[in-house]
Amino acid sequence: MILDAGVFIALENPSQRRVVIKILEAIRTRDEPIRTTKPVLAQAWRDPARQVPMTRLVNSIGVLPFGDSQAVGLRCARSGTSDVVDADLATWAEALGETILTTDPDDMTKLGATHVSL
Repeated sequence: MILDAGVFIALENPSQRRVVIKILEAIRTRDEPIRTTKPVLAQAWRDPARQVPMTRLVNSIGVLPFGDSQAVGLRCARSGTSDVVDADLATWAEALGETILTTDPDDMTKLGATHVSL
């Protein structure tokens, strides 16, 4: 499972935190890897001292670099979108055969990404 920025943002929201934690625990019980990308973290990371749940999660998952720039650009062009962070996430998910956990299913649908909504 690959996490989008909205998952990290939801984790920081006290009213949504329990739902996010429950989903992540379910993923872990299936021994499924949990990952994200550095660009996703850049979207969500603002103050690690205050973002304790996010910091703990980041320290327990895999973090992928920005992927193939040409593939990401082509994905944006083909989908008519301009968000390179989401396109990078979609490209990684496809390459790894994984699903994206997202708070923005419309954008992931446009990008042709396999996803589930938070």
